[in-house]
Amino acid sequence: MRKPTDPGRVLCVGVAVLDNMFAINHFPAEPTKVFAQDFRQVGGGPAANAAVTIARLGGDVSLWARVGDDGIGAGVIAELSEYNVDTSTIRRVPGRRTGVSAVMVDGKGERFIIAFADRDLDTDPSWLPGELPGNTDTVLCDVRWPAASEKVLRMALESGIPSVLDADLTNDDAVERLIGLASHAVFSAPALRRLAGTDDIEGGLRAAQSRTKGTVSVTLGADGFAWLENGEVRRVRAFPIEAVDTLAAGDVFHGAFALALAEGHSTEGAGRFAGAAAALKCTRWGGRAGIPTREELDGFMTERA
Repeated sequence: MRKPTDPGRVLCVGVAVLDNMFAINHFPAEPTKVFAQDFRQVGGGPAANAAVTIARLGGDVSLWARVGDDGIGAGVIAELSEYNVDTSTIRRVPGRRTGVSAVMVDGKGERFIIAFADRDLDTDPSWLPGELPGNTDTVLCDVRWPAASEKVLRMALESGIPSVLDADLTNDDAVERLIGLASHAVFSAPALRRLAGTDDIEGGLRAAQSRTKGTVSVTLGADGFAWLENGEVRRVRAFPIEAVDTLAAGDVFHGAFALALAEGHSTEGAGRFAGAAAALKCTRWGGRAGIPTREELDGFMTERA
């Protein structure tokens, strides 16, 4: 049994990539050459960023993922290890390339992403362990490796362990396949709109709820966080900030949300904690490099209590 003083233990499952970030004044309206004011290479990917968030906030975290056997993959793993993420179950797939992204961040902190994923990166999750790591408190899965996410979500469901699905946009039916397996499905607004076919938040949440017995919720950026509880829509307001860089903000939210559940917080408490973590990250340039520590986050929340 977990003691209150023990760090929350979270297993993250999904994708790990390399982000090439360019700071620009504004997005071009037509094909042209743009000169960046800054550049940074930093690891990325929803599950990987969530894992780093959990580690930065004091959690005990493992990442189950795949990369290519190239130099980029080696660098991705090395960086994750530097953040104290357990990388022992990241497979380097022979002959394949690690995913990379080109990310433009404008003067308002908004981002434009061009992503490459090797279509031949093996999707078979049969090599993954057949059981969850001991003392796992919460599982978090993204939708970029749905076969592995399905396997792990089923293990969590059978074990009665809370699980978080990072329900983001995909070019397949991964969200539809996985939503019924997770105890907490946390949507991005575009993904909820795609699932439900409506911009109405309440209508979207009710459409999602019809597909699962778990809790459904949605991140709304500057409009905060909303979820269904006992048939009613509830909300947590966003922390007002001046955004510098929104890259990885959603991943940070999901990681902090999963850690908060591992620590015993309610959906409301987890939403507020995660919203603060994402807001503080957005005040800093550098994608993953802007993820706050627990001390920084506690100070931020105390100042705005």
